[in-house]
Amino acid sequence: MQFVNSSHCYSPPQPVVCERGMGDDVTKTYPRYVITTDQTIQRQVLCETQTDGGGWTVIQRRAAGDVDFYRDWTAYREGFGSLTGDFWLGNEAIYNLTDTHPYELRIDFRVNGQEMFAAYSMFRIENESDKYRLRLGSYSGTIGEKTTSHGLSYHNNQQFSTFDRDNDAHSGLNCAVHDHGAWWYNGCTHSNLNGIWLEQASKGVSWHNGSTWLLPEFTELKIRRVRQQIG
Repeated sequence: MQFVNSSHCYSPPQPVVCERGMGDDVTKTYPRYVITTDQTIQRQVLCETQTDGGGWTVIQRRAAGDVDFYRDWTAYREGFGSLTGDFWLGNEAIYNLTDTHPYELRIDFRVNGQEMFAAYSMFRIENESDKYRLRLGSYSGTIGEKTTSHGLSYHNNQQFSTFDRDNDAHSGLNCAVHDHGAWWYNGCTHSNLNGIWLEQASKGVSWHNGSTWLLPEFTELKIRRVRQQIG
């Protein structure tokens, strides 16, 4: 996986760690995005410093559509793309991060020019022997999930599938092939954020909120350590 740093886009100062409080609305020291090294996985990551206090490690971004996300199991395990563009961090890296500490997940979207988000109180994936199974906490946000049968919650506890690894709950087809992506497909999808860029159907980058299909033109999945309760 090639990550390209760009001093033009991501200027100093560079933080040592990506942590909550970087964008506390008092002293926003950093640009919104900075590239830093995560010590847990010993590799560069993209840190989003501003949203809800910042400290988010971005694990997926789709903004330009110039990266093909219809890739095999190995590509999704190792990661692909560029931290300055569209990318998938890699399932092994995501597993290693979320296995060490409790994490939360936030997904930011742009749909028809409107900013929306989905947040989950807990997020982790299991190891490769369990096919990077998804574990989610409770939903909050503005994009909508009428019930746990919609949005990303529909995929909770599902294993990850690619076109060459059919691990979904559908007995009759490979959902990754059917929906032209790679995801924690159930049988098959109420979210497909690694689907075809700007495709006007569930095969595309899409989200079903229980009422309608939404077709984002921007997605960003990011995780952050859960704040520990004292006392």
